[in-house]
Order: sequence, then C-alpha cells, then structure tokens
Amino acid sequence: MPGIVGLLASAALAVAGAVLAPAGVPAAATATTSAAAPLPSGRPFAATSPFNVPVTGAPALDPRSAAMVARVARDGLGYANLVEFGIPIYDATSSTPRQTVRCTITDWGPCPFGTAPRPIPTTARPSVGSDGAMVVVDRTAGTIDEYWQAAPATGGWTASWGAVNQVAGSGWGGGSTGAGASRLAGVVRVAEIQAGVIPHALVVQSDTVCAGTVRAPALKTDGDSTRPDCIPEGARLQLDPAIDVAAIPGITPGEVTVARALQVYGAYLIDRAGAPLAVSFEVAPDASAAGPGAVYQQAGFGWDYFGMPNVPWDRLRVLQAWDR
Repeated sequence: MPGIVGLLASAALAVAGAVLAPAGVPAAATATTSAAAPLPSGRPFAATSPFNVPVTGAPALDPRSAAMVARVARDGLGYANLVEFGIPIYDATSSTPRQTVRCTITDWGPCPFGTAPRPIPTTARPSVGSDGAMVVVDRTAGTIDEYWQAAPATGGWTASWGAVNQVAGSGWGGGSTGAGASRLAGVVRVAEIQAGVIPHALVVQSDTVCAGTVRAPALKTDGDSTRPDCIPEGARLQLDPAIDVAAIPGITPGEVTVARALQVYGAYLIDRAGAPLAVSFEVAPDASAAGPGAVYQQAGFGWDYFGMPNVPWDRLRVLQAWDR
C-alpha cells in the first residue's frame, strides 16, 4: 500500500471498551478550556515509537493469527468508544491552574503524580464511564499526565492510579493502561477523523486477552484468558493491506479513515474489556448522552459504541512481532 503510506506520512506533517482495572503493581512511570486539545504540530512520541512506525514489507504472522482474529471479530464489529469510555484530552499551558493529585491506591508504590501540583484545566472532566480516564498534555513541559479513575476533590483531585509520560518518548511507560501503553498513544483524535487521516497506530481492547503473557512493546498485562485463541497484550494487529477499503459498499468516511490506518500502522492490544473488540477514540468537546459530537456524526459514527460494521474485521491479522 505505498500510496496510503505516502498519504499518511504527508498528512502527519500537517496534522500533527470499557477498559478494566490495571492488574498488579504497574511498571514505573516516568516522571483552559472545556474544548478537547488540538493536535500537536507533529505526532506525539518519537518517530521511532512503535505507534509511529508503519508496518512494512511482508510481516511474519502469529501462527495462531486466524484463530485469534476469528475470536475477536466474532461480532463482525469493532466498537468505537466515543463517549462513555472515550478519552478526554486537554491541553495545558504555563497559565493552566495547578492541582494537587492524590492516588487512592496506596499499595502499588509511590503515586506517579508525585507531590508537586499538576496542570489540570478548571473545566477538565474525566470520562463518564467507570474508567474515569483523562489526559492532560503540557507541550511546554513535554509531559502527558494520564489519569485512571480521576475525580475532583476538596483541595485538588484524586485518581486511583495513572502515569506521567513524555511527549517525545516511546509511547510506553507507567500504569494507566493494562499493557503499560501511554493513555494518549493510539487514541483516534477528533481532528484526525475530520481530516480523514490517522497518522499512527490505533489501540484496541478485547475480552480475550491472554493471562500472564506479554508481547513487546507491552510492559505488562491485565489479561485473564486461558483460551487457546487469546491474544497477548502488546500484539500488533493489521488489516489486510490488499483491500480497497474505499470501494466497500456502504462504508462511511470515518470507517475508511480507521481502516486505512489499520492497514498502514495497525493497532496494539493494550487492555482487556467487556467486548470482543473495542477501539479508543478521543471524546469530542460537544459529545453528550445524545450523541458523540458533530464531527463523528458527520463521519458516519452515529452513536457511542458504533460498531463500524463496514470495516472487514475478519480480515485482520496478528503479527508475530511489532517490528518485523
């Protein structure tokens, strides 16, 4: 797919399911409005990040790829987490208020947010689902604050746990996701759907995540499945690049955008969830219980958990390794 690769590489210069609780002690973390954060001038994370490196050549497939895909694609859907379990993303600047953040889980080690106040816009709100996810990007400081089960509290905020990652880092580190991926990494942004180009790998969740097995670049796992067709966290999935997705009858513009990114960059499995396959999206600033927001709706995503039924999920394949 050299044409698509070129399109996404050029666009990257211009556009720069319910997840369950992380299990065990997380890997060590690295240390002003209600509108969602705009895309940065370039993609977050280093050019060598697993999220920013396209799948190239003829990658080796996992020997169990067919069975794994049959399991996660059994609904014929990839549920778009647009609202309840979407990811609210906010920008912070030097003028953003600083808030004390206290971790409510105290037996996983030192709170990743430390004792110094963290930048949190006054109108920031975590996702409404049980994850209470929230991301705050401070481009001046080069940091990404990633909250799990965040909530405002007297004198500041609380979070069950989270991570502080680096905008210029690898996209992996900390305990804000089951696999140790950054909570910002791989999230489909509102502006990307509007532009029609996603210049990075996606992140997905599944109800069939292997217990006790981790595949690089993942750092850990919250998987609990012992099925022979389970998929390990860190596995990279790719949509068959030979498919002309734009020619699929009835496919929506948003589905085309997602499918092309899956062909070029693929997706990493980073969490277990309650659905066979779910995809992480940014919460739009105009999202509500009535709908996911104008941009998503115009792209054909009419409601939260939209299943993207015209993407040929059964044509996914699981790669043996992320980088070859």
